Amino acid sequence: MKTYEYELVKMEPVQTDNDTVQEILNDRGLHGYRFIRIEKLWARDSDWNPIQRNFLVLEKVIEEEL
Repeated sequence: MKTYEYELVKMEPVQTDNDTVQEILNDRGLHGYRFIRIEKLWARDSDWNPIQRNFLVLEKVIEEEL
């Protein structure tokens, strides 16, 4: 049986450049995660105001034998 584990990684608007994304994907890839997509979700800023942010969506497949 396969189960899936997902991880959301918040992308900072200015600080998350191409090299940073590559480092994140390489690091998480070593732990079995793969890139699925970039998703825009609601979050809160430092003053707790609702804003939309981009998140990397990563997936990890866990295979279990029954």
